Amino acid sequence: MRIALSVEYIGKKYFGWQQQNHSSTNTVQYFVDKSLSKIADHKIKTICSGRTDTGVNALNQIVHFDTTSKRSDKNWIDGANSNLPDDIRVKTIYRVDNDFHARFLATKRTYKYFINTNIKSTIFNNAYTWVVGDKLSFSSMQLSMKYLKGVHDFSSFRSSGCQASNPIRNVSDVSLVKNKGVIVFSITANAFLYHMVRNIAGTLVDIGLKKIRPKDLQIIMSKKNRKYCSKMAPPHALFLWRVSYPQKYKISYNTETILL
Repeated sequence: MRIALSVEYIGKKYFGWQQQNHSSTNTVQYFVDKSLSKIADHKIKTICSGRTDTGVNALNQIVHFDTTSKRSDKNWIDGANSNLPDDIRVKTIYRVDNDFHARFLATKRTYKYFINTNIKSTIFNNAYTWVVGDKLSFSSMQLSMKYLKGVHDFSSFRSSGCQASNPIRNVSDVSLVKNKGVIVFSITANAFLYHMVRNIAGTLVDIGLKKIRPKDLQIIMSKKNRKYCSKMAPPHALFLWRVSYPQKYKISYNTETILL
């Protein structure tokens, strides 16, 4: 029997989602697998929609696992959450067929990055936003959005250590919204390269600071070399927001507003 879950977590304490080896205990996956194994009474190993990096948060991470144990939906969710740290929570359970795969069947992934231009904002906002003390040109940042959308080689925005064999990604949607001093950068693609969103976010801030021009984003992309993009943005302001799947699986996602 295959089960899928929507999981949310604060990434601050963890070295990303994926457990690197059998002895590592500081990843989100370690705690999720451990809690599910306790409820199932056998070893559980989850597979996620996409590995988030050290310090990155998730609002709707989708995972799946196989089990021979029969439990009610409530028992799976309540049981798992009772054994999880306060900064990790199972939100929704989906009964899926054995063809479902959290990673390979994901059609789109959306990330949001929160940039805070208000240095006097509450510390609770600051915990999940990148506070940039200087005034940013929102209009300049918006002008650069058009260069990101579409099918491109994003080699200039992937960090060393990226294991993807192909740097081509299809960005289907990208937007920039400002509300009460917080600029929200949203990007949706079929998949992402290692540190891609954070590298783009860092470059967008430099555009906002007018260190570089909006059209320089296109030039940076054409170089296909990481050394031409800006300093990488910090991880704590990045959220895996949602993951899309074929409609038959009815994988939904919550739309609660956070931060703003």
